[in-house]
Amino acid sequence: MTALLVTVVAALAAVGYALYVYRLRELPIRGRGVLAALRAAILVGVVLLLADFALPTPGGGGPPRQWVVVDSSPSMAVAGASGETPGARALNALPGGSDVRVTSFGGAGDRAADGVLTGSRLAPVLRRAAESGAREVQVVTDLRIADLTEVTALRETLALDVRFVDVGEDLRSAGVGGLSVPATGRAGEEVEVEVEVFGTASAEGSDARVVLERDGEVAGEAVVRIPGAGRSVRVPLASTLPDAAGPVLWRARVTLAGDVFEGDDVRSAFTEVDPLEGLLAVVSLRPDWEPRFLMPVLERVTGIPTRGWLRVGDDAFLPMDGSGGVLDAAAMARVVESARLLVVHGLTGAAPDWLMRAQASSRRVVAFAADPAGAEGVGLETDQPRNGEWYPVAASGPLAAALAGVPWSDLPPLRSPLPPDAGGAEALVVERAGGVRAGVIDLQEAEGRRRAVLLAEGFWRWGFRPGVGTDAYDRLWSGVAGWLLATGDDDTGGGVGPLDRVAAADRPIAWRAPGVAGGALEVVTTADAGGTRTDTLAVGGDGRARLPALEPGGYGWTARAVAPDSVAQLDRSWSGRLELERHTDEFRWPRDTTLLAWETGGAGVRAADVGRPLRTSPWPWLLLIGLLAAEWILRRRSGLR
Repeated sequence: MTALLVTVVAALAAVGYALYVYRLRELPIRGRGVLAALRAAILVGVVLLLADFALPTPGGGGPPRQWVVVDSSPSMAVAGASGETPGARALNALPGGSDVRVTSFGGAGDRAADGVLTGSRLAPVLRRAAESGAREVQVVTDLRIADLTEVTALRETLALDVRFVDVGEDLRSAGVGGLSVPATGRAGEEVEVEVEVFGTASAEGSDARVVLERDGEVAGEAVVRIPGAGRSVRVPLASTLPDAAGPVLWRARVTLAGDVFEGDDVRSAFTEVDPLEGLLAVVSLRPDWEPRFLMPVLERVTGIPTRGWLRVGDDAFLPMDGSGGVLDAAAMARVVESARLLVVHGLTGAAPDWLMRAQASSRRVVAFAADPAGAEGVGLETDQPRNGEWYPVAASGPLAAALAGVPWSDLPPLRSPLPPDAGGAEALVVERAGGVRAGVIDLQEAEGRRRAVLLAEGFWRWGFRPGVGTDAYDRLWSGVAGWLLATGDDDTGGGVGPLDRVAAADRPIAWRAPGVAGGALEVVTTADAGGTRTDTLAVGGDGRARLPALEPGGYGWTARAVAPDSVAQLDRSWSGRLELERHTDEFRWPRDTTLLAWETGGAGVRAADVGRPLRTSPWPWLLLIGLLAAEWILRRRSGLR
C-alpha cells in the first residue's frame, strides 16, 4: 500500500511539473496543451517503470516464471563413495513443463583474474532470473556455493523464491590454493616459497605431502595436516635460485591418500632470475658516484627490481653489481626499451642513437644532462655549465611537499648547473654567492610520458652525509619517483609477452605489445609435449592483444612484429615461457546443508501470486520512445528548442 501511494504521488508530481513547464516557463504557443500532455505521459511512464508493477499473464503467457539452475562446476563431475556423480543425479532432478527455464552456473566462465576457476557463483544467475521476471529459482547443486554471502543478501532483496536441491555428497580431497614465489631474484639467491593448502571436511586432520618442484626437480617438501573445511594452512619452504639467468618454473603439488579430485592438486608460478626486462634500468655513460647512491634508493621507494650498467666502451656495458656478463649495444637497447623506469646518467650529445630514441619514447625517464647538447636531447636549451658551489634554496610543484621542512643550509652544494635559457626547471632551485639562482630539476609531461631532467651534479653528496643529507636525498627521490609513477596505468614496460606467465587453459590469453600498438604480432608457440602453432595477433591502440586459447601444459613462445612496417623493419623478436593450467579451488568451499532449510525469499512472493514485471515487456519502452519522439518533433515544428 505504501509503494502504491508513493507511486501515485510521484505520478501527480510529474503531471504538475509538465503543466508548470509548458504554462509558465515556455512561450505561449498554440498546442502547448498537447505538448504538456505528452511530457506528462512520458514522466508518468518512467514512474511506472521505476515502480515495476506486475502485468497479468493469462494463459501462462510471458517469460518462464520458474528457473531451474544446475551447477556445472567441476565438482559435479566427481563421483564419491556412491559411484554416481552429482551431475548424473542432477539430470534426474530436473522438472519438466513449458513454464520452466533451465540454465547453469559455475562453469568455465567463472574465473578470477589469475585464471583460477572460482567455483559455483550463483548471485549473477539470481540477478538475471529476477530481471527476466522469474519468481521461483530451483538450484540443483552439491551445495558448494562460492558467493554464499552475496546470495543470502540477494535473497533478502529480490522477490525470488530460492530453493536448493542437494545432489552432492562428502568427498575426500586436498588442494593447493596458492603458490607465492618472488617475481624476480638474483642467481644463487636463497628464497622462501609459500604454499597454501586446503581440504574438504572428509580430509580434515589427515596428513598430506606437499612437494615443491623447481624446473621439474624436487626443491623441497613437507608434511602438513589438513585444516577444517573452509580454512587453509600456509606452508613455507626454503629453496635456492639456480646460478643461470632466465625464468624458473615452480610447481607445488599436494598428495593425499584417497584424494578423489586432481583438478586442484597443482599450482605453478615463475621467478625471473637476473631479469633484463621490466626493470628500473640505470645506464651511466661515465664513471660517477651518483648511480651507486641512486640505485638502492630508487629500488626501495619504487619496489621495482633495479639494475645498472656502466659504459666501458663504444659497444660494452658493464653491470654495476658485478653479476652477469658485459652487454653489447644491441642487448642494452633491449633492456632500456623494456624498462619500466629508465635512468640515463651522464647524457651528452655523444650518447648512442638507440639510447636517445629510448629516452624519448619511454613512459618514465630520469635524465642527468652533462652538457648543453645532452640537455637539448631532452628538450631544454641551456647555457654552458656554471662554476662554483650552488646551494639548494627552494622546491616547487610535486617536489614541494616531498622536501617540505628540509633545512637547505645543512645540505652539501651542487656543482656545474646548466641554467635553462628560457627559465623553467623550477622544481628545485639552487643559489650561489651573490644571489644568482638557477633551476636544476625540470619535470616534463607530454602525451602520457613523464620525464625528470636534472641539470646539476653532486646530488649523491646529500646521500653521503648522514642525518639531514640522507633524509633529504631519500625524500627527493621519493618525490621524483612518485611523480613519475603516478600515471594511472599498469604499464610494465615495453616488453612483448603474456600479461600473466601462468594463465588459464582453454581461454584467450591476454598479451601485451606496447611497442606494436595498432599493428600486428606473429606469435609462434611450441608445446613441451610437441607441436607448434603460429598465430597473428591484431594489437589494439592500447598495446594489448589476445592469443587464442591453448591446451593445458608448458609452452615456449617467440614473437615478432609484422606491422606496422616501421616496427617490422627493425626485425625485433621476443621469446619466453608460458604455463597453462586448469585449476579450480571449488573444494575450498564447504558443503552448506543449511541452504536446504530455505523455503521462500525474503520478500515472501510466490510465482502464483504475481504476473510479469512491467520492465520485462517491450511495449512500455517502445511507447516511451514514441512519446519522446513525438514531443521533440512537435516542439521543433512549434519553434521551441
